[in-house]
This record gives sequence, structure tokens and C-alpha cells, in this order.
Amino acid sequence: MKKDEQNRNFFGEEFISPPISIADQVYAYLKEKILLGEIKPGERLKQVPVAQLVKISRTPVRDALRRLEQEGLVERVPQRGVRVTAIKEETVKEVFGVRTVLEAYALQLACAKISAEEIASLKNLQHQAQDILEDKEIRPQVKIKKLFALNSQFHELIYRSTGNTYLLEILNNLRNIVERMRYIGLRAEETWIHVWQEHGQLINYLEKRDKKAAVNLIKRHLIHAATYVLSSLKKNK
Repeated sequence: MKKDEQNRNFFGEEFISPPISIADQVYAYLKEKILLGEIKPGERLKQVPVAQLVKISRTPVRDALRRLEQEGLVERVPQRGVRVTAIKEETVKEVFGVRTVLEAYALQLACAKISAEEIASLKNLQHQAQDILEDKEIRPQVKIKKLFALNSQFHELIYRSTGNTYLLEILNNLRNIVERMRYIGLRAEETWIHVWQEHGQLINYLEKRDKKAAVNLIKRHLIHAATYVLSSLKKNK
């Protein structure tokens, strides 16, 4: 194998040494496609076609599909392999109900504990997002991926600032369903503009240690987010 090929996986993507297993790469690849909505809810995933697509044996594909099933991203269909799970309106309401409680609590803790360095990091993420939003040369799909990544970093930084490991574990368990809903609801650029405006306000409240204002804002933020998701689900029915 050539030296420059040693730092690429079989999808042609660069990875950081040490390389992860083929099963892990397949899992990460399929998971991203599901989260991005490139593999649609209800779409079937069979071991053989997937293995042929990425030119590998069925064993790592089977292992990857098993992990996706454990995480609730796919479900097994008797005699028909697995299919990507659908997100129902009731699920959206339930998840956002739980998120409202958890994130309001996280904001209360963050207002008391967040450091100046963490505030600076949040501001840096906001500036990066603003630069991306203003860049007319970035392709829409690439822009969306970059904004999603920054958005996830923004929320995770706030969660970590709480110092509450149990809260972090609970929020982490919701990660997959939350990310899927974000990809469903947050696609239009004007929506992202509004999201990052609210993030800017949130940074201001965290810096001022204003718990009441921060909690009220995150509740409104999540109401808006749930509305985007439900609207998108209705359009795609």
C-alpha cells in the first residue's frame, strides 16, 4: 500500500491514526447518511447490497447494522433485513418535552459554573457560524453540514460546563434522536440565521449569569425547534 493511501479509508476519506475498524467505518458512514436524511425513514438496508456498495464482506456490515439497531436508528423487519426508523409527531413532542426540562436545568447550572474561557469558545463558534452564513461560495449542503457541526459543539460545550456527569450521560443518550430531528427541522438558511441569533442572546445571558433569562430563552428556542421539525414532517407526508 502506498504511503498516501495508508491515511485513507475505503470511502476515500482521510482518517486520523490509528485507523478504526472496517465495521466502525461502515457504522459511521451509514449513521451519517441516516442523520443527514440521505437514507430516508422507511428505507431498507440489506447486508449484501451495502457490502457490494462499499466493496467489503458482509460481516462488518452486519456488525454496523446491529449497532445502528441498538441505537434505534434502524429496526429489523422479518425476512426483509432492516429499515431506517421513522420519526412520528408524538415522538417529536415527547423528546422536546424531555429536552426542555433537561436543558433548562443545564442552563441554570451553566450560569453558575461556566468559565470565561468557555464563554470565549461559545463566541468563537458563533463567529464561525456567522462567517459560514455570510459566505456565498459555500454549497448549500456543505453549509448545512458545517452549521450542524458548530451547533452540536455549541450545545455540548454548555452541557460540559455544568460539570454534572449524570446530566451529560442522559443528554448523550438522546443524542441520536436529537440530531435526526435537527437535520429534519433545520435546513433553510433563514432558520439557521434565527438559531444563531438566539445563540448570541444565550451567550449574553450566560456571561451575565442571568439564569431566568437564559432558561426562558432556551424554552423559546426549543419551541421554535420543535415547530420546525413538525412542519417539515407534515410537508414530507
